[in-house]
Amino acid sequence: MIEEVKKFKDFLATSTLPVYDNIANTGVWKALQIRTTEQQDIMITPVVDKRSLDPEKLEEVKSSLKDFYSDKQKCSMFLKLVGGKEEVAHIDGPEFMLEKLCGYDFQITSGSFFQVNTAGAEVLYQTIRETARLDDKTILLDVCCGTGTIGIILSKYVKCVHGIEIVESAVDDAKKNAERNKIENVTFHAGNAKSVVPRVVNNIPKSPDTRIVAIVDPPRNGLHADVIACLRKNEMIAEVVYVSCDIKQISDNIVNLCCPTSNRYLGDPFRFVSSVAVDLFPHTKRFEVIFHFQR
Repeated sequence: MIEEVKKFKDFLATSTLPVYDNIANTGVWKALQIRTTEQQDIMITPVVDKRSLDPEKLEEVKSSLKDFYSDKQKCSMFLKLVGGKEEVAHIDGPEFMLEKLCGYDFQITSGSFFQVNTAGAEVLYQTIRETARLDDKTILLDVCCGTGTIGIILSKYVKCVHGIEIVESAVDDAKKNAERNKIENVTFHAGNAKSVVPRVVNNIPKSPDTRIVAIVDPPRNGLHADVIACLRKNEMIAEVVYVSCDIKQISDNIVNLCCPTSNRYLGDPFRFVSSVAVDLFPHTKRFEVIFHFQR
């Protein structure tokens, strides 16, 4: 990856467009995103501020990138445009990469969220499975499922999985990943969790053996309060496994899962059972934490 950074630095030396100045808010080249796989595939996505680029200049940028990296094998090239409505343009190479995780193949596109540390992610998902104590009677709600990694990996341990994600493109990728891996007990739903969770739970046949576990792996700033209220209100959800990379930002979520019943948070409160940290980002201050709640 260091070599790719050096190569892009060489490219910038040939460009007539300036690097973005965060103080003056001027310039074009803002950042570089690089993703690699265990199979040594690579995806390169430069980030540019498009406000100073007319259509002709933008095409020149795309062409210059394609020409500079023309000798690069197994390389997917994209251009991310910011400074207004965010766009991602495919420039050259495959439109997605495949990464193997816990024995499954996952399609990764430029806009996909996918853990940056594959070996660490395998430990994370194994720990989630052990924490949730899954069995063949468990119905799993994968809330904020993204491209379906957690639900697909855990599908063989449960009765069925319902993945819920607000980003429709991520749901499309999740469905392709399930099809690619021949997973038949997973269903993905596009929409806000506040609306989708009650609909899914209400359609689950009720029986003494039914055990619903919700696994939530939201963005860094946590779940919207309405989603927490939804999890509280749907009392068939007996357990929540909450995965976070920033425990300070989700403190309100944890408090509201466990606070006494009120007009805002109906349903019995959850109680904290355990937590475990997984060092997914070595040599940094960041880590993932898995919280387990029951009621």
